[in-house]
Amino acid sequence: MRIAILISGRIARYECCLLPILNNSDYHIIDLFVSVNDKNTDCEYYNIMKINLQKWLKFISIKEFIMDKEIYDIFDSDSQCSNLQKINNKFVPYNALSMYYNDMVTFNEACKYADKNGFEYDIYLKFRSDIIANNIPKNIIKPSANNIHLYSHTPLCNFISVGIYKKPIVCDIYAWGNRQTMSIYCNTYNYVINKIKLTNGTYFVCGECCLTDNIYENNVEHSFHYYGYELDKYRRMFDNLVDSRLVDIKKYDISTFNVVIPSQPQ
Repeated sequence: MRIAILISGRIARYECCLLPILNNSDYHIIDLFVSVNDKNTDCEYYNIMKINLQKWLKFISIKEFIMDKEIYDIFDSDSQCSNLQKINNKFVPYNALSMYYNDMVTFNEACKYADKNGFEYDIYLKFRSDIIANNIPKNIIKPSANNIHLYSHTPLCNFISVGIYKKPIVCDIYAWGNRQTMSIYCNTYNYVINKIKLTNGTYFVCGECCLTDNIYENNVEHSFHYYGYELDKYRRMFDNLVDSRLVDIKKYDISTFNVVIPSQPQ
């Protein structure tokens, strides 16, 4: 299958996680579209990364995400919710908005590349550079060319927070569909911006939650599938200016959640 892999926000740990997956998935035609949130646009790590991924890399943007001032000003300076980040002495949903924005960038660039070259991708796949897995499965479900249907890897939070959120959570790490479907999934940035304005900043902006709201509110048919993956426990080290090439791969310890992940979603 022809697959556009969309990676947003960060590209750290690609050498330990993403690169082996790509090398082990040569039965697919894979193109890589990357949009990174970083001030440091030209450094050794990124320059080496571009060389190592050049076989697959069709687009890369390394640019600091800056919140629109209109949106920034909406938030209450006293808010200190755990899902917010402190920017210029005010807590705002910076990380989530950056992810949604960069999802949108990578998807739009994948569409441009396909249109320019006169073909269509079988799958537009939201993925991350720090996923530990063997490959992109040979049997990954191929979406129908015409039906709007989102295929979501079953996220861990579905086993621990459905009782709180009241509905299954759409994955923000590993999800795919055809162009029509992913145009909705990757439009979550605009969806959230509109919600923030309508609610004067009281809308809860956080990771999978807004993606899920967007999918449900737009009546997107969706299903959950389990192929198995873990996240590298050192995935945030590059954020702290530690060269992630110096650290061996380690699986993220999820044992503290005390859950059992079935082979198929129930």
